[in-house]
Amino acid sequence: MKRFVFTLIFILTVSIWGYSQTVSAPEPKSFTQSTNGQDASGFVLAGFGSTATLLASISLVNPPSGTTFVLNTTTGLTAASGFTLSGNKTRLVVTGTMANINTAFTSLKVNTGSLRGNVALSVAATINPTGYYYNGVNGHFYRPITTTATYTAARAASLLTTFKGQKGYLVTITSADEDAFIYANVPQGNIWFALTDEVSEARWTIDAGPEKGTLIKINNGQLNGNIVGQYNNWAGGEPNNSGDEDYAVTKWGGGSQWNDLPNHFSNPYVIEYGTWYNPDDATFTEFYTNSVTHSNGDILKAQFNFEFGQSIDETKFTTKLLAQTNNQYLPTTNISRNINGLGRVDMTNDLDTVKVYGTGVKALTSAGQVEWAIINPYNTTLVGHQLLIDEREFIGTGVSPNDVTSVKLFDIYDGPVSVYNVSGGWKTYVMLGNLATKITSSTFQDQLRLQDGWYGTRAEFTFTQSQNFKSHGLELNTTNAASLYNNIVTVSDVFLAFKELSNAGLFGNESGLEFVSGIQFVNADVDANGTFDERDTYKLLQHLIGSDVIGNGSNNLSEYIKILPKSEYDLITKLNWNTKPNSTTNIYSPINLSTSSLLNNFNYNVFWKGDVNMSHSPSQSISARLNNNFAVIEAEMWTEVVGSTVIVELVVDPMSSNISGIQFILNYDNSILEFDSTEYTTSGNPTNFSSNRNTFVSVGSITTTGQSLNGVSKYRVKFKTNKLINNSLGLISVGGSDAVSTEGKQLIITIK
Repeated sequence: MKRFVFTLIFILTVSIWGYSQTVSAPEPKSFTQSTNGQDASGFVLAGFGSTATLLASISLVNPPSGTTFVLNTTTGLTAASGFTLSGNKTRLVVTGTMANINTAFTSLKVNTGSLRGNVALSVAATINPTGYYYNGVNGHFYRPITTTATYTAARAASLLTTFKGQKGYLVTITSADEDAFIYANVPQGNIWFALTDEVSEARWTIDAGPEKGTLIKINNGQLNGNIVGQYNNWAGGEPNNSGDEDYAVTKWGGGSQWNDLPNHFSNPYVIEYGTWYNPDDATFTEFYTNSVTHSNGDILKAQFNFEFGQSIDETKFTTKLLAQTNNQYLPTTNISRNINGLGRVDMTNDLDTVKVYGTGVKALTSAGQVEWAIINPYNTTLVGHQLLIDEREFIGTGVSPNDVTSVKLFDIYDGPVSVYNVSGGWKTYVMLGNLATKITSSTFQDQLRLQDGWYGTRAEFTFTQSQNFKSHGLELNTTNAASLYNNIVTVSDVFLAFKELSNAGLFGNESGLEFVSGIQFVNADVDANGTFDERDTYKLLQHLIGSDVIGNGSNNLSEYIKILPKSEYDLITKLNWNTKPNSTTNIYSPINLSTSSLLNNFNYNVFWKGDVNMSHSPSQSISARLNNNFAVIEAEMWTEVVGSTVIVELVVDPMSSNISGIQFILNYDNSILEFDSTEYTTSGNPTNFSSNRNTFVSVGSITTTGQSLNGVSKYRVKFKTNKLINNSLGLISVGGSDAVSTEGKQLIITIK
């Protein structure tokens, strides 16, 4: 028997109390073109120790030409190697305390150029790591190694290192910016980096990291054979293979260019950590990022923020924008946009900006000689200003004052209005928001006369049918939705559903554990009929044991998720949940773009049918949070090959916990293995199950009587092989585990 020893901690957590480190970002703004010193403050670090030295990076990500930022206050900060604190920047890395960095962020200003476009600012922060350098453009860390080594030794040594949860690799250089970063931060010369033609002479290929295998050059010589779109920076006459030179160095001779050298040279090198291209997608542990996308110039923007719950990897999802045409929502583009690690995606470039005629009339103004209008002072009750229009402006237009739904009043206001009173000679409407500053800074001062707090306004009105942007929709997708769903509805969800239904535990002799959130009822109502009952609980049980499958095992995400605006999601309670629509869908509509603002921010929550314990659904802002206070139980796993059979044995020790359910997901290579059977050794007369689903087996137990699984539980899972093998290494792995106590609390399983 061969025993494989490893440790797995699988936590399906909902939300645990505690204050953690965060980076918060401001709301998007629309900047003015070719203007310096525009306020971009609003980034705030929180939760770090007050005396800790932090590393913080602020970067412009692919900004329009001429756009920079500046920190006007830098007290207490130190610029990282290669940076200076003063002057305009596109990227800056500093160290300092949280208080000093936050003070600096309040002084953040943006200088825009003449080109329109997105102004994406990204901020990252972590405890300052000695000996590592952070690149704010790609969100990677770099560790210079001064001890020299051959190329192949450096490549191998790099792969053996980890940093903040990421595996290292010999540095790759894929852009002039990255090359300059290495040049500025590494003092040594002749630095190995991951580029080689060892396989085929003069075919230079990236040798590590996410770009491994990328061909950048097919001939020797400084410019010969450089592939368009790939970064090359060879010194004159290089590479030349003089003496079997198959490996690349940067900072050749202390300069800024590359050369090829043989492997017997011993040089310093750099280890790189990070596999993403956008800092927002970083998955470093103890490292925190956030970003905001402003606009430079008048660009209609649409940014979507999705909250999936903390156990979901947002980067596995893509979005596609839809627009309504003839009562159908059709894609505006064939392009799918990737959601970043913060759940954000910018769909600005996919908007259908053609306006269509809607209901209502818009009042337009031009400079006049008669005060046909009055602007009253801001009214806190109305949350806006009253606009009074003389009734004579409507004569001969064929427009009824009741039909006015929006107004463009000079450069003071352009947006919706509501009718306040149209019964007298003055037709009165309400313009939303406090416009005091816009009035006093208007370029139409000659048309405004201040009198006792109100403004007489010399304006001529014309009327036109209102035009609105088309209604939009958004479609979410992911690859292999069924596989993802396997780890969402587990034994804890099933047990908790039964416990809530009976309100006395599964066994009729315990105090019940009621749901604390209306969303739990929504998720538990798997047949979506507005009632949570025994049909739902047994549907969940059937899914668990494999006699039936929620969503029919489809890879269509629409079978499993629901999407709601965060504001609506937060208002669902245990009293009103059954009055809300509860069908699954991966499309949300309508999405209505503002006609009065260029900045459109939409916040949506994504939650899952059957996710009773909300381990993969967002918490509600208004309701109590689940706090599981996880206990730990231990399990052991062995594998052995007996002839044409592979046997996996799982042994679970409940320790001091009263267990009601256990579940393991065993992934297996179905090109070699075929599931055969499972043998059980359990106590308490549970329902034992092993559900084979082609590439994995869900195996475990759940109690349906008053007894618990307090004895040691054993599961002996057998697979048949279709060819002779000596061991099962790489053929079977644990894809997930779950356990639940008789109190309905999830447990952590450690496997060794």
